[in-house]
Amino acid sequence: WGKQVTHRWGLKHVQFCFDLLDPRTSPEARKVMTAKVREASAKYGFEVQSAFIGLAAYTYNLLLHPFPEFRKDALEWCRLASITAAELGAQGVGGPITAASMRDYRDPSKRQFLKDTLVEGMHTFARYAADQGLKFVCWEPTPIGREFLIHLDEAKELYERLNEKVPIPIYFLLDVGHQCSYEASGKDRDTYLWLRELGKYSRMIHLQQMDGMWDRHWSFSKAHNAEGVVRMEKVVEALEQSGAEEVYLYPEIIHPFEFPEDKLLEEMDESYEYLRQCVCQSATA
Repeated sequence: WGKQVTHRWGLKHVQFCFDLLDPRTSPEARKVMTAKVREASAKYGFEVQSAFIGLAAYTYNLLLHPFPEFRKDALEWCRLASITAAELGAQGVGGPITAASMRDYRDPSKRQFLKDTLVEGMHTFARYAADQGLKFVCWEPTPIGREFLIHLDEAKELYERLNEKVPIPIYFLLDVGHQCSYEASGKDRDTYLWLRELGKYSRMIHLQQMDGMWDRHWSFSKAHNAEGVVRMEKVVEALEQSGAEEVYLYPEIIHPFEFPEDKLLEEMDESYEYLRQCVCQSATA
C-alpha cells in the first residue's frame, strides 16, 4: 500500500490504521511489521503522521466499558497503541475509544461518572503517548450519543477538561459525515459549523461522502457526489474560518467487504483526483 500512496495517488502523509496491525500483537511480530512500514516509508517517500484505532477495536466499549476490569484493560490497549504508534514513527495516536453501554448511558445518575471516567482515561492515554515521545492524542466525535460527542457545546466543554494538566495536547479528529445522530438537531447536525467552531482544535479531518442521514463513508466518485451532501469547497472554507493553521485531510472511505477490489481502486483514484482539485482550487481562490 505504500507504493500506492505515493506512486499512484501522489500523497505524502498517511494515517496508519490499526486494522493493519493490532497493538496487542506480540512484541516480536509487531516489531517486524513496524520495521517493514518504516522501510516502505523510506523507500516510497511517505510519512506516517498518526495512527488510528481502526474498525476492529472501535467495536469495543474500551474506556467506558461497564465493567471496571475491562476499563483497566482498555488502558493497556492505549499503552500498547502508543508504543506501536511510536515504532511506526507517528506523531500522534487515537480515535473513538469510549462507548458506554446503553444501560449506563440512559441512567442520569451515571452521566457525571461516565464523563469523569472518560476524561481520566484520556488523560492516562496522553501520559502513555507522551512517555513514547508522541506529540498528541486525538479523539474522534462520532454520531453515537453514548460516545459523548454528538453535541457541539458538550464537545467544547469536554475539550477544555481533556486538556487540563496533560503532558501533550488531546485534539479532536473531526469527521465531515458524523453530524447525523438521531439524538441531535439544529446546530449539532451542521457539519460546517462543527468545522468552524472546532477546526482549530482538530489536527486531522476524516473525509467521506454521505447522504445527510447515515454515516455512509462513501467515496467521492461522481455518482456518490451527485447523491451526497458533503461539499469540499465548504469544508475548506469552514476550516479556513476556524483559525486552524495546519490540518491533515484523510479520506476515510469504507467499502463493503465484498466490493470488487479493482472497482474499489478505481473509486479511490476518482476520489483522490476530485479531492485534490477541490482542495487546491479552494486554497488558491
